[in-house]
Amino acid sequence: MAARAKSRGTGLGRVALEYESRLLGFSEKEAKEEMLRRWDIMTAAVERGLGERDLRMSLLRPSAGRIFKAEAAGNLALGGPGTRAAARAMAVLHVSNSGGVVCAAPTGASSGVIPGVIATLVETRNLSSEQIALALFAASAVGLVIARRATFAAEVAGCQVEIGAAGAMAAAAAVEAMGGSAELALDAAAVSLQNSMGSVCDLVQGLCEIPCHTRNAVAATGALVCADLVLGGYINPVPLDDTVDAVFAVGKMLPRELRCTSLGGLAVTPSAQALRNLR
Repeated sequence: MAARAKSRGTGLGRVALEYESRLLGFSEKEAKEEMLRRWDIMTAAVERGLGERDLRMSLLRPSAGRIFKAEAAGNLALGGPGTRAAARAMAVLHVSNSGGVVCAAPTGASSGVIPGVIATLVETRNLSSEQIALALFAASAVGLVIARRATFAAEVAGCQVEIGAAGAMAAAAAVEAMGGSAELALDAAAVSLQNSMGSVCDLVQGLCEIPCHTRNAVAATGALVCADLVLGGYINPVPLDDTVDAVFAVGKMLPRELRCTSLGGLAVTPSAQALRNLR
């Protein structure tokens, strides 16, 4: 993908748009419109989650909206766009775990990361609909590599291929949105994955709430950091293909207790097991 983009003088998003259009038999205009329809679903989930409307989770009470307001009031230790991206990512998971509509990106349990990142870039960089669509296509290009070379199933390879994959996809989207090359977008994705490698799936009481909500938040902020590192001059020595292969190998080494079975990690702590279901 990087070579094709370089030869054509385009970014990663444009190459992914071409691929998707041909795969589905759509015109590029139709493919962009369909991607933006998904973006509308993402933004609706962000808004509903931040507004804390009709949210009813099993273990957690809504907090994304409060975090967002606290950041706006200047009451947090750091604040800024990274924190807003984190709160937006959590907001989407609040909706997901309340039975609302989200866009799996790449999975339901990781659906907050990409909208959290891109919505924050829309806010800070005033992205056009064209830029949003291409950023989402760049994210999908990274998702395609992970799907082809590994998996999106935490049952197979842990949280690193769900929320970790979402972070990698979001990092590439951020680079694309800033006008970075396809090579830089793929490098940002690789760096993001390298820093989520080994992440286990230890969902408390078998629900995608704890620690999934805060992991989405941290992955969103981390995606922006990884994009900045690469855009700022970090040279990534291990490319995305090798990184995905390593992540997949590590995931298969994880014991079953740490692969979505709720038999290890946070899931077996006394405090987690004592939590009362709020529904």
